[in-house]
Amino acid sequence: MKLFPLPFMVCGVMALFVTTAQGQTFPYNAKPAWKSYMTTGNPSDIVSSPTVAAAIGAKVDATNGQSLGQTIRSSTIQAGSLDGLQTVGNVGTASRTLSAYLSDAVNVLNYGGAAGSTDSSAALSGAMSAMAANGSTLVFPYASSGYTLSSAGSYTVTTPGSWDFRGSHITGAGVGDPGTGTGTLLSPYTNPYLITSNRKWIYDPAAIPQPANGTLVAESLECLPNRVNSANANANRNWIACRYVGADTGTGGTSSIDLSTEVENWVLNVSGNHGLAFEIDTNFNAAVTDKQWTTGLFLTGGGAAGTNVNSVALSIMHSDYKGGWLPWTTGISIRETTDQIQQYKSSASEAGYFQQAFDETNTLISWLDKMGNRTDQIVTAKKGFVATAPSGFDDFQATRQTSADTGFFIRYFDENANMLASVDKSGGATFAALAVTNHSTPTASTTCARGEMHADDSHLYVCTSTGTYKSVALTAIQ
Repeated sequence: MKLFPLPFMVCGVMALFVTTAQGQTFPYNAKPAWKSYMTTGNPSDIVSSPTVAAAIGAKVDATNGQSLGQTIRSSTIQAGSLDGLQTVGNVGTASRTLSAYLSDAVNVLNYGGAAGSTDSSAALSGAMSAMAANGSTLVFPYASSGYTLSSAGSYTVTTPGSWDFRGSHITGAGVGDPGTGTGTLLSPYTNPYLITSNRKWIYDPAAIPQPANGTLVAESLECLPNRVNSANANANRNWIACRYVGADTGTGGTSSIDLSTEVENWVLNVSGNHGLAFEIDTNFNAAVTDKQWTTGLFLTGGGAAGTNVNSVALSIMHSDYKGGWLPWTTGISIRETTDQIQQYKSSASEAGYFQQAFDETNTLISWLDKMGNRTDQIVTAKKGFVATAPSGFDDFQATRQTSADTGFFIRYFDENANMLASVDKSGGATFAALAVTNHSTPTASTTCARGEMHADDSHLYVCTSTGTYKSVALTAIQ
């Protein structure tokens, strides 16, 4: 540092000031700190000078209300840089460096990434390495121009942590092509045909040592038990939902525009080990004192008349991505219930069906309507009806309601609607053709019922009363 004495006129009196090479000016008659510097060569002598320290302190006081060396509050720092070693306190019981706080979330921009057409592949690789070290969140700050990943890399997105894309449009070879099943960065590894626009979570519970009992759960969402709350507007009613997920399909679809919305999509890829795509447990741990129904799975919905067309409450099907047939072993299994299935119509005038069944050509072959009528069309079966009764039971029973009940228990028709056979409710049987196949010869001890017929090679036997047969020789029948 060099000193330059300069003369000035102050109130008509010659005054001498000293200006340093850095542009600092000090009164020559002040405590000669600069003289001390010239003598000792220690720059701190100038700063420790009472006159200089007072001047600096006054400047700090005038701007921030604090003196040099004390805490500065309500300050504005413009430009410059921080090395990240600054200690941040008043957050918890321990102080941490500023860089440690900023590292809690990994930002792709901190590793050289940039929005737009600039290739951010190397930046992503560095950010993923940092993310793998602490399992934190990797952030792509939103940019209207999006991000570009030109280099195909190991972006399989199996690094545990949270991925926050913020709705940014990300393109390039490093993303892959979800439309062909080769998506990587934006797609779940379980289903590369899906594209994530905002946030995804990657967990690896199998990497954590599991205790002898229990199951590791990657994510747990629980609500404390429901209970009476005296602060409710209606103290007798307290309804809660532990989780609500909703979506609106929107409008604008036509017969030529397909708009599909799924509220949730659960996928289980079976790859050598068994699995369960979705489990619902309803555990009865105590008596239900409010006397209401407990439901394991409740499907509801509705709307104004005319809006519930082409809708299915529960659809179960199994096929490959190209529509090929991959049948379930069992479509629905219901075990150990008082009533396995119950179906109700809401009013006497309600029409429609309880059940309908179709063949491979979508032809209705069996149905049960809401009036209780059952109809079955046997189209390609070898046998239309086959029944084997347990020992001691009847295969089929039909009973008329009253003695005046008329009509038929059963009727059969040919292809021209001609009746082939019938049994009416008075017991009368009619057959278009009658074949007696019981080949036997009655004896004196053979019992019979009136109307019973038998035949052997020579005679036809007709039971005219209980235990009494009359016969006619076949040779007498022309």
